[in-house]
Amino acid sequence: MKIRHVLALIGVAGALMHPAAQADAYPDRPLKLVIPFSPGGSTDTFGRFIANGLSSELGQSVVVENKPGAGGNIGADMVAKSKADGYTLLLAQDSLSIVPYLYRGLPFDVFKDFKSISIGVYMPMVLIASNKVPAQNTADLLALAKQDPGKLSYGSPGVGTAHHLNFESLLKQTGTQMIHIPYKGSSLMMTDIVSGNVDVGFSAISTALGLIESGKAKALAVAASERSPILPNVPTLSEAVPGYTANVWFGLSAPAGTPDQVVERLAKAMKSYLDKPASRTQLEGLGYRVDVSSPSGMDKIMRDEYAKWGELLKTVTITN
Repeated sequence: MKIRHVLALIGVAGALMHPAAQADAYPDRPLKLVIPFSPGGSTDTFGRFIANGLSSELGQSVVVENKPGAGGNIGADMVAKSKADGYTLLLAQDSLSIVPYLYRGLPFDVFKDFKSISIGVYMPMVLIASNKVPAQNTADLLALAKQDPGKLSYGSPGVGTAHHLNFESLLKQTGTQMIHIPYKGSSLMMTDIVSGNVDVGFSAISTALGLIESGKAKALAVAASERSPILPNVPTLSEAVPGYTANVWFGLSAPAGTPDQVVERLAKAMKSYLDKPASRTQLEGLGYRVDVSSPSGMDKIMRDEYAKWGELLKTVTITN
């Protein structure tokens, strides 16, 4: 009987120590990175890049799983409901700060069901226009819009996307009006900009670069604080609209309850890989800007953006 009691106590002690022991040994098996969008595009490109980087830094394979649908909510919900042990991660992006305003009955709480790891990169947007639009820069475009309010159209990859809300922010800041044409993804939008069915739109630089270089569409401005090294002759949007920038960010989140020690291990691995000169060169060549945050820094950025979009949406009607 005494032996049984001793064994039972040992078992209880082992169970109590188990989470810490797991954190100390982390990672001891492959990880899964859920990308909540379809393959292709800037989200998937960075997701696969950082999956390879984490594998190198952690010494364990990182398996990518694309889980698209509902504006990224299906994949996010899958991670939110996963075991909080650091083995299932979410490729997070700025839309996490927007979806609470757009979806009723959201199956997860953005700020309660996830634990921030790090924002890794930003992708500045480029203001791209059809060759049929008689504008060569932002000032020309705004002048056309003011001459005939509501005549020009702008496209977006969907209602409530960062592309959509950033364009509405630009219109509000400049006192101009354009018709919004939403699409189900950026590829359809870009096709219509090339054909002239829609006049302008925001796009990730990586998505638009081929069309710009081939002359099928034109870049009016890069929505960053500095000119892009891969589009050095394209002015920034802030040169015409002081202080205006628009970009999307990509990072990593884990389920709430993931041990702090595991989060710090992942954040350190991510920073180590992205700070390597070869990593920066490769990402910058694709249009990304490397700017690695801490877990607390990512939390602050998400809450600041949540407040920012809340203020904008008080003046813009969004139907989903």
